Order: sequence, then C-alpha cells, then structure tokens
Amino acid sequence: MAKINPSGSALLYSTYLGGSSSDISRGIAVDSSGNAYVTGGTLSTDFPTASPLQVYLGAYDTFVTKINPSGSALVYSTYLGGSLYDYGNGIAVDSSGNAYVTGATASTDFPTASPLYATKGGSWDGFVSKISAAPAELPRTGQTTCYDSAGAVSACAGTGQDGEIQAGVPWPNPRFTDNTN
Repeated sequence: MAKINPSGSALLYSTYLGGSSSDISRGIAVDSSGNAYVTGGTLSTDFPTASPLQVYLGAYDTFVTKINPSGSALVYSTYLGGSLYDYGNGIAVDSSGNAYVTGATASTDFPTASPLYATKGGSWDGFVSKISAAPAELPRTGQTTCYDSAGAVSACAGTGQDGEIQAGVPWPNPRFTDNTN
C-alpha cells in the first residue's frame, strides 16, 4: 500500500500490511481526512490488529484496516469472518467515517448484525458489513456478577460473561442460563 503526493512526484508513505502467511489487499478507500481503509483476505493468525472486532476464526478471513493519514499507525484493524473462507473484495467509507465492506463467504457462522438475510443460502454468499467509525466493542448488559456452570457466583474475569470488556471475543454459548434463583 502506498500514498503518493497529488502531483505524483513523491512517495509519501509505502508499507507492507500483513502477517507471517498469505495476505492480499483487494480494496481501498480514503476519507476526507486522509485515513486509508483497506480490505482483503488473510491466512495469517498474526495479522496486525488494533481495537479488533474479532480474532482469527477461519481458514481464510477478511481483514478491515484503517490507517491514519500519515501512514504511521493503525487506527483500527480487525479480522472479519467465520470458520471457513471469507474474502473482503471492496470497501467504501461515508462522510461519518463508517466503513462498508463487501466480499464473499463460505462460512455459515459469518458475523451478522441486523441482517437482511440471517442464513447463508449457497455454498458461497456475498456479504455487506458496516463497521462504525469509532472502534467497536461488543455490547454488554452491565452485568457485574458472574456464575459458573453449576450456578454458583464466580469471578467474571476470563469467563466471557458481561462483567468485563469482550472486544473481539464471541459470546459464550449458551450466553445465559437459568440458575433457578
């Protein structure tokens, strides 16, 4: 990825973007402030992330990365995908800084939010995802007391329950159980 000055006479920055395996950038967009938004696909479990929405989950995941105007830092960078193959092919950004990513997925567990279609229809489906301008956090209920599998009160740290921030971590399944209290 490279940024060249308006006259084309100087390279302002040029950088690699990837981890230790195969990484392919497929789309780029730039907002009015000069932030670059990049999407593509990665096999790298160590792809550079910053404020990620999720961790690497699949055989090949989409990545979505926002780079600051000088090219010196990641504003955010995240994996986006399910347990199989997911490819980001295009990206656009609106005037509020929301990123819109499109691509293809073979994953039945591709992350959705307010989906127009909630289930995958074929062996491959297209996807459209909107990522908010601010680095996202998964929703929390404000719960401060957690319970173990027997229903006893336990420390929340590391449980995946709502007592701690879970940015980039999927909800446990089942998320809540009736402890008959």
